[in-house]
Amino acid sequence: MATEWYCRLMGTEMGPFTSKQLLEMARSHQITPDDSVRKGPDGAWVGADRVKGLFEDLSASTIIMASLPPDVKAALDRKQQEQEEAKQKAAAAAKPRPVHWHYIGEQGKVGPLTFEELTVHGRQGRLQPHCRVWSSKSPKWCEARDVEGLEFGAVD
Repeated sequence: MATEWYCRLMGTEMGPFTSKQLLEMARSHQITPDDSVRKGPDGAWVGADRVKGLFEDLSASTIIMASLPPDVKAALDRKQQEQEEAKQKAAAAAKPRPVHWHYIGEQGKVGPLTFEELTVHGRQGRLQPHCRVWSSKSPKWCEARDVEGLEFGAVD
């Protein structure tokens, strides 16, 4: 037997509704998160917002999803997959771009380098404190001595 749902809307008890009908009512704003619903004729009244999947990600529902026909469940699963892929693409696009460093030393312009590589050049003496440096996240060139974290070694 399919799950029956009851709603209390503007003081009037309505139902029974199938899980699919309850979802449609939520999607068409016939019921709101503030309305009361109950599962079965003897269930406890709860806020509709407490029914997982009714007002948020449908695939998260443990109550409603089990009662849906296979074709509806498959469509919701596809929609969730699409949403998940869109989130992954957005996360990939939001990853910070690597910072590239350049400097002008005795041997001319050097770069692009990672910060770690720039630090090695400083330790080896190829990058001096007076050299001009620039990074892809900096608006202008500055002296190497002004870059926090850079270390300088003696020239051999």
